[in-house]
Amino acid sequence: MGLGSSAIALLALVISGYLFNLIAYPIRYFSVRAEGQKLFFMAAGSGLLIGAAVFAATGQIKLVPGFQGTSVHLVAAAIDAAIPVPYACRLVATILAAIGCGFLVNGILWLKYGRDNRPIARRVYNRLTDKFGNPLAQMLRRAADGQKLVMLTLKSRKIYCGRILEVPPNIDGDQAYVEFLPSFSGYRDKETLRLGPGRTEYPIIKIWEVQQYLYSLKGVLDFFEEEIEAFGDIGSAQAVAEERERLESEIRDTESALESLSSNPIDVSDWIKVIPVREIESATFYDPDSYDSWFASIEDAGAAITQAANQPGSGKD
Repeated sequence: MGLGSSAIALLALVISGYLFNLIAYPIRYFSVRAEGQKLFFMAAGSGLLIGAAVFAATGQIKLVPGFQGTSVHLVAAAIDAAIPVPYACRLVATILAAIGCGFLVNGILWLKYGRDNRPIARRVYNRLTDKFGNPLAQMLRRAADGQKLVMLTLKSRKIYCGRILEVPPNIDGDQAYVEFLPSFSGYRDKETLRLGPGRTEYPIIKIWEVQQYLYSLKGVLDFFEEEIEAFGDIGSAQAVAEERERLESEIRDTESALESLSSNPIDVSDWIKVIPVREIESATFYDPDSYDSWFASIEDAGAAITQAANQPGSGKD
């Protein structure tokens, strides 16, 4: 095999590894974080492993009695004749095997995680982030799954508080962004770094929360009806009717609450902010009640200590 043929064969193996790493969700998670030579060696390593398996398997197939003259043998011979590269058929088979193995890995993951409506790729990324992600990635992922309020402080001293809607798997990359639905925003004071006046409120988050609650209620009602249809009335007919009426009444009340918040249709996606991860200085979970009471108690305690220290006979003199 000449130098040119060797380069083409190596390129085919690298392409095979790249395709496998791109398709298989767990490997893609690590591939999007890799750059430069590391990404190349990851693709080359996967391609060499798949290529070795294909070459070994095809070598055994050729030893099977009666293989000569079969349609598979004729197709392989035609590919070798059409592509002027040694082992052309095996290299093509390696590329096809890489694609098939990638989808096979995803299929196995679907059998394990495909029981609910959440995307399988997102579930795999979340589990890998829990184990291998940096602290910021783990926190944002937990905030997105638990729908917890998060306060983000940017390098410009701008503050956003709201809910994380989407966390990218390549959160360590320079081009990583998070989708954020704000509750309020403001600026930190340059000297004290405390949240300054002039806070901007975004009431859209209330509409989104009601929409999510309405969506979950309808999901519970649909599940309830499916269970009744599959297994018949569970318990007395009166209890089933009362539960159905309770769910339907709560749905109607939630729809009325949603209409009272806004008489005109509002697309929540129009209010989503896309924030570059590289601009985030710090992040923390935010509980408005606990936050206000905590800092209020700290300030009161500090004032009380200062007042006691200034009292006559306090020992300060």
